[in-house]
Amino acid sequence: MVAFDLDKIFQYSDGRDLLSATLVEHERLLWELEHLTKEARREAESDITNRLNLIKTQVLLFERLMIGERIESLVVLVNHYAETLNQPHVEKERQPRNDLS
Repeated sequence: MVAFDLDKIFQYSDGRDLLSATLVEHERLLWELEHLTKEARREAESDITNRLNLIKTQVLLFERLMIGERIESLVVLVNHYAETLNQPHVEKERQPRNDLS
């Protein structure tokens, strides 16, 4: 029984650590998207550069979508272990939508 509880404690701790790292990655992607948007407004670039930036932006948005789904899953997983261990739950805070303007 003790080994089972230790496993849950490790799962809870690992889940929180992974969630924290995933949130950092999410912030990095947001920063990169904002940087691309601001850079495109400042410089008059060639058509090929604009197309490459568009492709990069689409890739970043897709990665952000995947990370968002991973965050949702990790919140559910961590909260499952938190409930079992009577530990504090994590909540996914809704951030205001950033229109990159």
